[in-house]
Amino acid sequence: MERIVGGPRAGGIGMRNMWADFRNNLASRKNFDLLALPDLYRRVLENRKNTVSDYDVIAINIPWLGECVEKDVIRPIDALIQKTGINPLDFHPSIWSTAKWDGMDYGVPGYCTVEILAARRDLFSEAGLDFPRTFDDVIAAGRHFHAPAHGMYGAVWDGARGMPIASSFMFFLGACGQPAISLRKTRAGFTLEGVDLEKLHCTISSEAGLAALEFMRRLIEVSPPNILDMAWDRALDVFMKGKASLGYFWTMRTARFEYDVQSVVKRRVEYLPQPSGPGGTRASPIGGFLFCIPTNLPDERVELAADAIAWMASREAMKAHVKNGFPIAPRFSVSADPEAAASSPIVRFVDQLAKKNLLHTWQRPNIPQYTAIERILGEEVHNALSGAKSHRTALDDAARAIDRCLRTID
Repeated sequence: MERIVGGPRAGGIGMRNMWADFRNNLASRKNFDLLALPDLYRRVLENRKNTVSDYDVIAINIPWLGECVEKDVIRPIDALIQKTGINPLDFHPSIWSTAKWDGMDYGVPGYCTVEILAARRDLFSEAGLDFPRTFDDVIAAGRHFHAPAHGMYGAVWDGARGMPIASSFMFFLGACGQPAISLRKTRAGFTLEGVDLEKLHCTISSEAGLAALEFMRRLIEVSPPNILDMAWDRALDVFMKGKASLGYFWTMRTARFEYDVQSVVKRRVEYLPQPSGPGGTRASPIGGFLFCIPTNLPDERVELAADAIAWMASREAMKAHVKNGFPIAPRFSVSADPEAAASSPIVRFVDQLAKKNLLHTWQRPNIPQYTAIERILGEEVHNALSGAKSHRTALDDAARAIDRCLRTID
C-alpha cells in the first residue's frame, strides 16, 4: 500500500486510535496523511489534477460524494466490492446508501457518526426533570440549569461561522421536518431518488427555516457568551468539564466523555435522539467518511487499494475500533457483538436509533453543490444570529445564493 489520505485530524481519542491501527496493519505512519476537513477537501480535489494519484485510498466526508463523482475524483467500485467479499447487507441501509450515486457504489462506509443530544443524567435526576424531547424542552431545561455566574451553562453546540453553524442549522431545520433543498418526501423522511437534480431549489425561506433560526437564537441565551465562536472540541470541552447540562455533538467526539482521563462526566451522560422542532421528528443525522479509490490511480494498483478498504471496513477492524474508544461501527454484526456493545453506551444507543429508523442523511444531501450550500449557510446563518441581518433577510439572501449555485457544480 502506497498512501492513504483521511480525516478529521482532530476527531478525538477513538479516531486517532483507528488511524494508528490502520498504520500499524497496512503501512508506516508516513504513508498516511490525516488532515482537518477543509484541508482534506482541498487535497482530494487537488489530487484529481495529477496525472497519477498521490493516494491509493481517499476517505471523503459523506456529503461530498456527489461532488466527487461529478468531478471524476473517485471511481465506481461495484465489481471490486463483490471481489473483496464485502457484504453490503451487513450495513444498515441508510449507512450503505451514503456511498451510492446514481445507482452505483463509489465507496465503503469506513465509520459513521451521529449528531445527538447529550444530557447530564445526574443533573436531570437531581432536578426531577425529564429529558428533552422537543425544542421547547431543550430551552426549558437549559434555562433551569443556566447559571453563568457560577460557570454553568444550559447548553453548548457548534455555533462558529462556516461549516459548524451551517451543519447545526441544517440539523435543526431537519428537526422541523424540512431539508434545505427540495428533496422528494417519503414515509421515512426525504430522498434524492427520483429527483431531477436540475430542478432542485432551496426551501429555507419558510416557516421551518424561521423556526430553526428562532430555536438557535433561544439556544444562544442559555449558552456560553462566545458560543458563536465555538465548535467541535471547544464546545465539547465545556460539557466534558461539567460546565453544561446539555450539548449537541457528533458521537465520534462524545467517546471522550467515557474515555478521556480529564472527563468529569464519565457514566453521567444520557445520549438522546435529536429533539423535534415544530412539525418535525426526532431523526438523527448521520455523518462519517467513505473509503474511495481515486479515478487516476493506475489500474495495476486498484485491486490492492480495494483489499485495503475491505480490511479497514471489516468486522474485525471495526470491532477493534469500538473497543478502543471509537463507539460507532456501521455494521450490524459489530453492533450486535456483546463485547462491542458492552464497551460503550453509545453503541447500544445508536443501534436502537437504527432499529427505530431514526438515522438519516437527508439533512445534508450529498449533491454536487453541497459544499457551496454549506459555505453560504455558514455565512448567512451566522449573520442572522450575530445580529448583522434580520432572520428573514438572511434566509432570503441565502436562498437566492443557493438557488444560483444549484444551477452549476462549480
